[in-house]
Amino acid sequence: MYPIENMAEYGYGKYADVITSLQFERILSATGPTGGEVLRPSDGTVPKEVVFIQCSGSRDPERHLPYCSKFCCMYTLKHAKLYKHKVLDGQPYVFYIDIRAGGKRYEEFVQQAVSEEEVVYIRGKVARIYKHGDKMRVFGMDTLTGKRIQVDADLVVLAMGVVPSYGTDKLVQILKIGSDNAGFLTEAHPKLRPVESLQAGYFLAGAAQGPKDIPDSVAQASGTAAKVLALMSKSEILHSPIIAVVDKDVCSGCQLCISMCPYGARELDTVNHVVVVNEVLCEGCGSCISGCPSGAAQQKNLTDTQIENMIKIIASHSLATEI
Repeated sequence: MYPIENMAEYGYGKYADVITSLQFERILSATGPTGGEVLRPSDGTVPKEVVFIQCSGSRDPERHLPYCSKFCCMYTLKHAKLYKHKVLDGQPYVFYIDIRAGGKRYEEFVQQAVSEEEVVYIRGKVARIYKHGDKMRVFGMDTLTGKRIQVDADLVVLAMGVVPSYGTDKLVQILKIGSDNAGFLTEAHPKLRPVESLQAGYFLAGAAQGPKDIPDSVAQASGTAAKVLALMSKSEILHSPIIAVVDKDVCSGCQLCISMCPYGARELDTVNHVVVVNEVLCEGCGSCISGCPSGAAQQKNLTDTQIENMIKIIASHSLATEI
């Protein structure tokens, strides 16, 4: 989860009755610290009014995380419904930016909670929380009506955003696999190769690739397992013939391409003082070709001369057609 310590504006750590969604999940659990009874941490009383704040740390490029954490909307709603079932005279309020219920029967789940469970949704962000007597005073803005909102709550629950798990950055460096700006692992192609890494032999599943709920994680894990089974069931492994090669007559041995190769497919031949390519490791990304100052690095079957000849043939064919 996104470090709650970064949310100073919500008073976490300063006020005992401002907790995270994961802490509230444990309170609701029968094996939790209160045996499933909803009690607020400060004095052990039953909270009659609970404010849930969605997008706590998410969708805030100025101060926190720029991306949506995807499943916060639905687990906040689950928490609000479970709270209502345990505290029948309680009132949950949910501050939200948008309700993102993009899943099978998710929208019906939202409508049922609003109409039958009387969960009050307030469209707007919370600006400030401070203690007022034995209550937590929550200030926000209802962007639908343009009015300021003030709720005196017994308990405040923050739906925290999610970040890559601890050690992911070290894993990226060791395996030399791709990651995005947030630190999540990146797939080879978002549509055509959604469970494969650009680095051959590595497959992705679940929240390692980005924020995901349980159905998406299970579906992606099934796809990953199928890909691995297909790979292991073959007697031979096929590799694309489009790889980078080195013209030894031109290579000066400057070694710039070695540091640029993300797959570790290049090394220096200390005898001949030229760079050699491990064709099994090379994925033909072209990084070395763009950085080679002498032009010794070329892509096999797609050299500069071949591409220029292709362009000339296409241009001459188009001209002949027009004539």
